[in-house]
Amino acid sequence: MTRFNPHGWTGAEKTVTTDMNREQAITEAFVSLTDTLADDVDPLTLLRRLVEHCVRLTGMDAAGVMLVNARGRLQSVVVTEERVEITEIFQTQVSEGPCIDAYTTGRPVHADDLAADADRWPVFTPLARAAGFSAAHSFPLQLRSQTIGALNLLARNPAPVPPEDARLLQALAGTATTSVLTWSREPLRPYDIVTRTQAALSAKAVLDTAAGMLAASAHITPAEGAQRLRTYAIIHHQRPADVAEDLVRRHLTPQAVLAPTP
Repeated sequence: MTRFNPHGWTGAEKTVTTDMNREQAITEAFVSLTDTLADDVDPLTLLRRLVEHCVRLTGMDAAGVMLVNARGRLQSVVVTEERVEITEIFQTQVSEGPCIDAYTTGRPVHADDLAADADRWPVFTPLARAAGFSAAHSFPLQLRSQTIGALNLLARNPAPVPPEDARLLQALAGTATTSVLTWSREPLRPYDIVTRTQAALSAKAVLDTAAGMLAASAHITPAEGAQRLRTYAIIHHQRPADVAEDLVRRHLTPQAVLAPTP
């Protein structure tokens, strides 16, 4: 039986929910999202697990998470594929789309068929469809009634979210949000929510810089650079954010990260 890999899912594991009991898969998803004590886990790792689980356990094809920055604007943090990040960035630029609405209202937003929502989001909808997506759903990320971002889900074909999946997605999002904000060993105070959200965004910026360094060194895409960084972190039992920090501060060379694994 294919087992859960706490560091993420590989292509060979894409059929996991058809090979194992769904209840077991859901249980393992929640366990992975509460694993905040491991030495190689950081907030970005938890959010990446969230989007991967959301795709694996539902009929959605892609997912991403956006967090609100210090200026009150949503910023893409993790995605399952680059096309999702494009749609998320565009939503922030034009201030419309399911993620924007979910964050603003604090309620889930559903578009089962984007072709029927051209009037709802006249600028976002054509871009999402051009990127190959025909349905979009978003759930707010909340803790203590404070919304810090949104979970974005996309499907290539028109697709509703069944009620049982909606409940699961909300539960996964809530668990991940709590884990991200309480990841630090220090007790969480009300004003720490903003501070820790910004820390996650700062870590994303450093990771992007480090991925760019790897991409330039190996003549690969930034997405491939980010994957190589995460692979290095897993092998060496380090947090991806720490590896990225070492790269940016020149404490670690791109060649060391890019070297073939023994």
